[in-house]
Amino acid sequence: MRRRPAVLVALGVGCVLAATGAAFAAASSAPGPAQSLAVRADNVGGSVSAQLALPLAVEAVAPAAPAPEMKAAPATALFDDMKHVWQSLNNCGPASVVMALSTFGIDVSQEAARVPLRGANVLSGMGPQRVDGWVNANFGLRSVWRNNGTNDLIRRLVANGFAPMVTQWMQDPKVSRIAHWRVVRGYDDAASTFYVNDPMLGNMVPLSYQWFQNNWQSFSYRYLVIYDPKDEGLLKAIIGDDWNDSKMRKNFYERTKADAFSQDTSAAWLAYGEAAYGFGLFREAVSAFERGMALGSVQGVFTLRSSYPQALRALGRQTEADAMQHSLSTSASSSTVASPPDSFALYLAFTREHEGDRQTLSPE
Repeated sequence: MRRRPAVLVALGVGCVLAATGAAFAAASSAPGPAQSLAVRADNVGGSVSAQLALPLAVEAVAPAAPAPEMKAAPATALFDDMKHVWQSLNNCGPASVVMALSTFGIDVSQEAARVPLRGANVLSGMGPQRVDGWVNANFGLRSVWRNNGTNDLIRRLVANGFAPMVTQWMQDPKVSRIAHWRVVRGYDDAASTFYVNDPMLGNMVPLSYQWFQNNWQSFSYRYLVIYDPKDEGLLKAIIGDDWNDSKMRKNFYERTKADAFSQDTSAAWLAYGEAAYGFGLFREAVSAFERGMALGSVQGVFTLRSSYPQALRALGRQTEADAMQHSLSTSASSSTVASPPDSFALYLAFTREHEGDRQTLSPE
């Protein structure tokens, strides 16, 4: 059972087009649980009056229990039972998964999680894609990951008993440019601080709200939540529109486009490029990536290794895409971080391009 964080009065400081539109719509917005009422008459051969007089055997499916009501985030909240794990070589992702699992009372080693979540290449990092299958097969849990996270969302998740993992710079990128997973353990509004269990930096590491947001931006504000299936309704309520992948892509695109023009920093433009790519706006993505690269270093921004070349390929610029793929590749590049083309992005681009076709073919 997931353990709820303690709400504290004071907190002490201690880390291609692969499917049709209908298929994507079904995947993006699953219906709620169906309720049915089965009625059976045992004597179907009698008269109408006889059948009406007979007692009916009624089989009713009990209505699903209402989802727990989402709690507003209090001024402070903290998981008091999250263990800390020091990571092995390049194992921040599995180590963070293990720490998040400890809030369910599950004790598993990071070594058991390493190969299933990262693969055999010791240099490769962990993407979020494999986590759901592994926690489901081994512990009956589920996971969901999204871009477009916010500080307020992280606070609401912790306040309602979820321990989110985030991808950020391990330290300020002026010091080192290492992409890194960590788990949020708690927060304190009075101190404007998150407390994280960091597999490299330690237990209960304080990170200011501003630092947390700034060093999240280069990684598309990505977060991952492991949860008990019975709590899915609550988690959906907390995440809101972004639970739907299509809506999340649109929201993320609008947010990052505004930020890029207002902030005009490398991180803001790179985030805009990722969002435009995910939304199927490939020319915008390429322009944003070029602007982001011109404004600063992209070393360590691993998502760029896939998104930028794939955006070029979607525009038919294959030679440039191959050159960019080679330029951005590292010895650690793997299928875990260098993803294949985003089929949903291609679908969105296709439908956007052919909207006029449907209007032309429709009778007047």
